[in-house]
Amino acid sequence: MLVFPNIYGIKAEKTQKMLNVSEAYNLWDILSAKYMAFERIQLWENYAHDTDLKYFLGSVLKSMQKNVRSLEKEIEKYGLHGPEGQVSDVCSAVNSQALRDEYIAIDMFEFMQESIEMLLRVIRTSTTNDRLRDLFTGILKEAVEAADDYMKYLKFKGWVRTPPMYPNIPIGVEEKLDAGEAFHLWDHLTFRNDNIEQTQRYLAFANDGDFKVLLKKGLQDVLRDQADMLEKELKHFGLPLPVRPPRVSTKVENTNIMNDDNMFRHIFNGIQGAAIIHAQAFKSSVTNDRIRKIFKNLLYSEVKIQDRIIRFGKYKGWFNIVPEYITAR
Repeated sequence: MLVFPNIYGIKAEKTQKMLNVSEAYNLWDILSAKYMAFERIQLWENYAHDTDLKYFLGSVLKSMQKNVRSLEKEIEKYGLHGPEGQVSDVCSAVNSQALRDEYIAIDMFEFMQESIEMLLRVIRTSTTNDRLRDLFTGILKEAVEAADDYMKYLKFKGWVRTPPMYPNIPIGVEEKLDAGEAFHLWDHLTFRNDNIEQTQRYLAFANDGDFKVLLKKGLQDVLRDQADMLEKELKHFGLPLPVRPPRVSTKVENTNIMNDDNMFRHIFNGIQGAAIIHAQAFKSSVTNDRIRKIFKNLLYSEVKIQDRIIRFGKYKGWFNIVPEYITAR
């Protein structure tokens, strides 16, 4: 792994005290969403009857309280005007029998799914302050793990609607796979194949030595490894395979046609797109827990790579500098 000690000639310690306009908004936006979610879950906790559901809602509230405290400290530290605070308790005179536990459970799950993509957007746009991005990444992982555990609970209770099953699984394969999971496996492999071909093209045009190392490591250690893994899964479930990209790309004479910094930013945008694809596959994989775990691990890997790419881009000065948020303090 490459180590990048500073950015734009600024010491790393100083950058942790800086805040760009997007990070200021992200802090406010996440805390605002947490406040609203806290009240929503308190309300559902009042209506819920199922003991396991009430326990799960309570555990989510505890985790959320911890996140809220961390975000409030950051809001105060940077002198930001925070959102309106949450109410201390939520009570309702409505008859609790009016709402079924299944409805509460599904509504809660949809909310948990939505928060994952919001956090991915927050992480992508938090490029100045690495410490803040680490905080947001930790909150994302908690949200993903909670959603994964919650899906298993919903399946146990029989509260998950069954999608169409993929009908062409080979004889002898005991695992089930629904149509959505089949598509996501195929879609992931086609996406990675395109990534491989595009990265090979960028490598042919790259001039910067560090950038070449980054591209080679990404090609060998990430893209091809993931493509091989996904191809095995498609074969396992009898899914048709997309066409593989060429193993060797043509050498070019004039490498100045494309700029390293522009290629880098295209790669950064592609990584964010990949993270969204992983998240969508994870959220919609309701039948096969093992396949959902694959998409979860791909998501974690992509977020980790994105963090390294951000640090690399700042070290090289290849990001357009986001306007700094300067408070009156």
